[in-house]
Amino acid sequence: MASAGSGSAPHMAGELFKMMTGVDMVHVPYRGQGPAMTDLISGQVQILFAAAPGTADHIKTGKLRALAVTTATRMAELPEVPTEGDVVAGYEASQWYGFAAPKNTPAEIIDKLNKEINAAVADPGMKARLAAIGGDPMPGSPADFGRLIADETEKWGKVVRAGGLKPE
Repeated sequence: MASAGSGSAPHMAGELFKMMTGVDMVHVPYRGQGPAMTDLISGQVQILFAAAPGTADHIKTGKLRALAVTTATRMAELPEVPTEGDVVAGYEASQWYGFAAPKNTPAEIIDKLNKEINAAVADPGMKARLAAIGGDPMPGSPADFGRLIADETEKWGKVVRAGGLKPE
């Protein structure tokens, strides 16, 4: 099982799969997704949990066969590819990005930033650009983001403990 490196989101997606299925795969960490993708295409490794950007084109040209997407829903760019959750109930692994501010930032500034960011990701042009690279905007409140962080910390902590993973 190739990954973009130990502790990377693709590595953790593979570890989650191992934990949920009991399938034993040897982790082969690379220094980034590019080298891992090269070895996958050439047959040096058998599977790669990869981030969508940089992968979809290889799938569309037939260089790679997509088995599933790890997100909870199908990708707009690859609607024919099932989700891993269709096969392994409850499986979901996705990368997300958010905005943060210093702890003592005034509430009115946080609220204004939140309003503007939500408006930006609701823009049809921005939505289309994000979808083209496999992104799915998740507008919400600062409290929603705090819950996401807490939930993700708990989930991935379980994966780290189950896999006996250690910093390298």
